[in-house]
Amino acid sequence: MSFSLLTEIVTGECPSCDTHSLLVNVGFGTYRCVHCGDTLEQKVNGVIKYIKADKNTKFGVRTDRPDG
Repeated sequence: MSFSLLTEIVTGECPSCDTHSLLVNVGFGTYRCVHCGDTLEQKVNGVIKYIKADKNTKFGVRTDRPDG
């Protein structure tokens, strides 16, 4: 059995703990802060922002791919 796993690790400002931290992509534009563990949603509108995601957050499927 073979499969590939691709993840993305970025740096950004976590709005939950107000810390410049590493953020690990956990799928569909969702990131987890390694400092506080909160789940964040990535928003791109000229500048990349991360907002706290909760059970009411609706996620869409990204149409771009990081590998081209």
